[in-house]
Amino acid sequence: MTVLKAIIVDDELPARDELKFLLSQLSSISVIGEADNGPTAVGLAAQLCPDVVFLDIQMRGMNGIETALALRTASPQSLIVFATAYDEYAIKAFEIGAVDYLLKPFEGERVTATVLRLEKYHPEEWQLAANRLDQTLTSVIKQPVHKLAVEKNGKIVLIDYDDIIYVHTQTGSVSVVTEKGEYTYTGTLSELQERLRGTTILRVHRSYLVHMGKVKEIIPWFKGTYWLKLPVPGTSDLEIPVGKGQIKKLKELLGLK
Repeated sequence: MTVLKAIIVDDELPARDELKFLLSQLSSISVIGEADNGPTAVGLAAQLCPDVVFLDIQMRGMNGIETALALRTASPQSLIVFATAYDEYAIKAFEIGAVDYLLKPFEGERVTATVLRLEKYHPEEWQLAANRLDQTLTSVIKQPVHKLAVEKNGKIVLIDYDDIIYVHTQTGSVSVVTEKGEYTYTGTLSELQERLRGTTILRVHRSYLVHMGKVKEIIPWFKGTYWLKLPVPGTSDLEIPVGKGQIKKLKELLGLK
């Protein structure tokens, strides 16, 4: 019997360890490597040429979709099984014949079913699955999901970009304030800024991102500085400072003299 070679990619060690343990109970698959970020995973796949990569969708920095595209180039024979904590989002995006998915927390029966499915692929079916995977990934990239994964009360919630009013960071924690409440983003403010590039949610201060479409008033301040007034449901309007390095960009964006 041919043993499948696998790589596990997840930025959380407990998740990697859990999946590695479950896979170790199966004689038909062997974990030959693991990585905690996209670039390392791509390099590892190019070197080890795994049959399958178990890949977390939501990772800091290079996310799962970007990593998957790079993996398919680095190791064209590798199929990808996505791992995610959000059920409906993952199923809608990736449930096709070529791509399987695992939900967190992992369950032994579900992991076994995925491996059995991969075992049954003949070489021709494997290539067809790889081709369908490439088509799916390309489609997802062309139609980006404008939702952000955040946490509240131990649950992961997907919020629309347009619901965001502002984002701020304090003592290393990043809070996302929306019309429906406040949530926690697990990455850094800079990572979130990059993710929101091309939207109207802009970095206005070292500690703040602001949805410019929600700005109610711009208040001129001392020495050519500004404050932005934002409506926050349930409280009085919030005033956020504009950092000196962002003033020129803000004035150009809003046509201020």
